Amino acid sequence: MTAPMTPHTIRLYGATTASSKIGTGFFFLINTWLIIDITGHASSAALSLIMTVLPGLLLSPLIGLMIDRGDPARLAYRADLFRWAMLLAYAALYAGRHATAASAYAISFLVALGNEVQVLSWRAALARNASADDMLRLNALTVVTGQTGQVLGAAASGIVLASIGAAATVCVASATYLLAGIFGWLTARRLTAAEHVAHLSESNGKPKRYWRDLRAGLAHIVERPEIGFFYGLFVANMSVVFGMNAMLAPFVREELHLGAAAFGKIDAGYAVGAIVGGFFVVRLANRFGRRTVLLFSLGMAAACLLAFSACGGQVAAFAIYAGLGASFQSSVIALSTAQRATDSAYQGRVSATFNALNGLAGLVVYVVVAASAGHHLYRQLYLAQASALALLIPVVLLASRQRGIGPLLTPAPSVSVAASSLPASSH
Repeated sequence: MTAPMTPHTIRLYGATTASSKIGTGFFFLINTWLIIDITGHASSAALSLIMTVLPGLLLSPLIGLMIDRGDPARLAYRADLFRWAMLLAYAALYAGRHATAASAYAISFLVALGNEVQVLSWRAALARNASADDMLRLNALTVVTGQTGQVLGAAASGIVLASIGAAATVCVASATYLLAGIFGWLTARRLTAAEHVAHLSESNGKPKRYWRDLRAGLAHIVERPEIGFFYGLFVANMSVVFGMNAMLAPFVREELHLGAAAFGKIDAGYAVGAIVGGFFVVRLANRFGRRTVLLFSLGMAAACLLAFSACGGQVAAFAIYAGLGASFQSSVIALSTAQRATDSAYQGRVSATFNALNGLAGLVVYVVVAASAGHHLYRQLYLAQASALALLIPVVLLASRQRGIGPLLTPAPSVSVAASSLPASSH
């Protein structure tokens, strides 16, 4: 590492993440409205949601290889600039009454593709430039700035839509991606273009070596089972979050008999909990140990899901959802530990492999939830999720006693990176 992660670099990265997630909050709310307006069918919103899962499911391995072969920070800010251009084109099509269902679905796919490249690229860029312990702090920072940005974007989008119209609102969303691209470019200039990928550069343009390099990434996972264990915990957490996101709206409408305003408030409860959890997860892990916090978080998430399955009112639902948002920040520990177990030359391919599994899990969850529509099975599904998380507790407890996994849950000896700039800072 030739350039340290200075406080200014960290602040720029936080601004990048927040700006990008503001755009995401803007876009996915307004896009749901636009697609229904274009097609005239409410079911088209669900298809648009599926389109956002496909890039991770279909293209993650190639994205990971591209990241390991190049400069991931540069790819990350270019992904935001790509989304800026896509949304400008979408706004022009809609304003000119040329937008069709096909173009709307295509934009959903392309914007989600940009998100996949950006998220995976920043993970690899940070892992190359920060110590193992500092990745926990940086991943927590990503949660805090990302959730804050998404809440701001979602909250502002309805107001902006009512004030200036749909096409102009899409332009505002695109501007936030442009801002994220600028912040990302400034961040990338301060990070090192790692030398870890020199052995891959010679294989550019040769299809057989593409497959060889992809197989090398899979072999790295097989050689280090602890990678699969911790990324598996991360995927398990995210799969439950997929289910929560898919079920919340119909649960609020069909089981709680509440309106859209209540849905928005309950959904915001998760973001509030996630922001608070992101701020405190590093402090708690340092004080009580990562293993303890991981086990407690799984238990808390299972208890909250159990309570939510029996929930009967808006206030209780909001409080429980806030608890879920806080508890699921244990995924920061799982992700950081998986990155610590992964060699820096394979960060892109390994993360992308499990991202593809995450996309597959999301697709399965969406299909299950869609098949349950109208059958009033949402309480049972929340109960099933609670049971699944509860079963992970003895798994983690036993696995953490293994030689390859236990030591990874202890802090690595390293020099802390600009702690005053991260969520666990003393101020």
